[in-house]
Amino acid sequence: MKKILFATDFSSNANKAFEFALNLAEKHQAQLIMLHVFDIPPIWTNTYMTDPTEMIKQAVVSWEGKLKELFDQYDTELEPTIIALKNSSTIEAILSVIDEHDPDLIVTGVKGKNMLREIFVGSTTKALLKKSPIPLLAIPENANYKDFKKVIYASDFQYFDINSLEQFIEFVMPYKPDIKIIHICTDDQYKDHEKMAWFKDLVRENISYKNISFELLLSDNLFAKLNSYIKRNDFDLIVMLEKERFSTFDKLFHEDLVWKMEFNTSIPLLSYNERFLQKTDDQEIKSGDAVEH
Repeated sequence: MKKILFATDFSSNANKAFEFALNLAEKHQAQLIMLHVFDIPPIWTNTYMTDPTEMIKQAVVSWEGKLKELFDQYDTELEPTIIALKNSSTIEAILSVIDEHDPDLIVTGVKGKNMLREIFVGSTTKALLKKSPIPLLAIPENANYKDFKKVIYASDFQYFDINSLEQFIEFVMPYKPDIKIIHICTDDQYKDHEKMAWFKDLVRENISYKNISFELLLSDNLFAKLNSYIKRNDFDLIVMLEKERFSTFDKLFHEDLVWKMEFNTSIPLLSYNERFLQKTDDQEIKSGDAVEH
């Protein structure tokens, strides 16, 4: 992991998220990019300012200063890249920074300063999960920083989970965590046990990391079961794969469940987008073809 992008609205939640971003950058010796996206009122609503270009310049300087103030509160040898960007669309601005700087991860808080801002930031996080070409680490407002020692990966035992497992193990490798891969089924059918046995073999064949265990959970309520299981076992990080499929199970497990876990837990959520993983695979295949030829 070479670059980490931290996006902030300067809320208390975002400040907590910064602790995670900073620690990850230190663990991986990665470049830390700090971003704030702002908008300013149209010129006709400000009777004291006649030059909109100058107003934007002043705003950039002011927000960059606040980003620097946030960074300076921490004792670290890192040198951040600070970006204040004027854009009426937070998503558009974040995606443009991702495109320009090519970070490996984006870290952001889930909620903002007030009710309207919470709705806005929540929508931003949700859109990022859908649109971001890189993994997203979402930090809930009640989260407090601690190392990732116990990690849970919620899987429906698909072949494509191997890709996200490989990616997130690299992400958490500096912490050397115990990883629990769980699957929640609605009945105790033999096919679920058979599928888990197949997936175990698949993981062992493709992943060398040893601190991985598996568990099959039975419940008709996926969210309630997962939520209670996480609370009982005191996990430090939840990992999920955001998929593109549209089957009933995929929609329930990967859309409804991801949103519920993101907004109703104090545990950070790391989400991988299937399109991101597919893009990575395609690049590796092309690179391999080039070497062979």
